[in-house]
Amino acid sequence: MSYRELRNFCEIMRALGYSRLISMENFRKPNFELVAEILFWLATRYDPHADISDNIEDEANRVEFIKSIASLFASKARIKLNTKKLYQADGYAVQELLKIATILYKAYFSKGMDEDESFLIFLLKLYMFFYYSH
Repeated sequence: MSYRELRNFCEIMRALGYSRLISMENFRKPNFELVAEILFWLATRYDPHADISDNIEDEANRVEFIKSIASLFASKARIKLNTKKLYQADGYAVQELLKIATILYKAYFSKGMDEDESFLIFLLKLYMFFYYSH
């Protein structure tokens, strides 16, 4: 885990619209609840119809949760996740979370780029019209 990876992950999650603020201090110690919450959110953003249980009360449920997330992204997105790092739920899990978040970030912003550019061009033309007409 590097500082850059952790910072990039926090920024990407903010850009994707994750409701909770993620601090870099959250991953200094293992925090499985946060990692599971982020994984579930990313999985539902990637595939809203995915059948993933969010029950992580005991060890067996946690292992099943991590396996189901890893198989979802392996089969649908062809992203290979290191399940041991995800289960550790510390800074090394950020490396794996960053793989998923980066793919979603690129897809989200490449799709909306044409609409945003056309909107900015429209605003620029509108500004030019009002500026030069008065």
